Amino acid sequence: MRTKTLLIGVALAVVFSVSAPKIFAQNLLTNGSFETGDFTGWTTGGNFEDTEVVSGAFYEYTGAQSGTFYAALGPVGSDGTLGQSFADHAGSQYTFSFWLAAVGDNPSDFSAYWDGTQLLALTNPTTGGAWTQYSFTGTGTGSDSISFAFRDDPGYIALDNVSVSSSSGTGTTPEPSSLILLGTGVVGLGALVRRKLKK
Repeated sequence: MRTKTLLIGVALAVVFSVSAPKIFAQNLLTNGSFETGDFTGWTTGGNFEDTEVVSGAFYEYTGAQSGTFYAALGPVGSDGTLGQSFADHAGSQYTFSFWLAAVGDNPSDFSAYWDGTQLLALTNPTTGGAWTQYSFTGTGTGSDSISFAFRDDPGYIALDNVSVSSSSGTGTTPEPSSLILLGTGVVGLGALVRRKLKK
């Protein structure tokens, strides 16, 4: 019984070590969910007036997408900017994602960039006030950046849970056939160990 428990434990440890990197993908950004209660880790620019980190109900929003804090973006007349630079692995694929909530204020705009290349451009964006996730894939160069430009003259656009995480290399999810092959090998190894222990 002890041998069987040990074999099951080894099998689970091997499978977990293969699949865990994707499940617990590391966010390369600092304070991507604004949980410090401010813009620590972010570079701000442009017209940054009427832009703040808030908690709970604010303007048309009921609260953060998750956690406690989120950014309320409300520059009037011209865009403010928010961005970060980060180190990564050249040639690897990364997922850049964030949650946005907006109510179609006019005029308003929101744009997202990877290394200065525009990935998203919204005019008078609306999500009906509900949090909506946007995701993009970028290729690492070793040192990259993400940024946002935004304006909302009558009110605020809300931003939360910004992340950049690996979507390739050690962060790939193994296919079911790979796990079956791995499981078969572990079972075979277990049978060999069991036979040796019986001798």
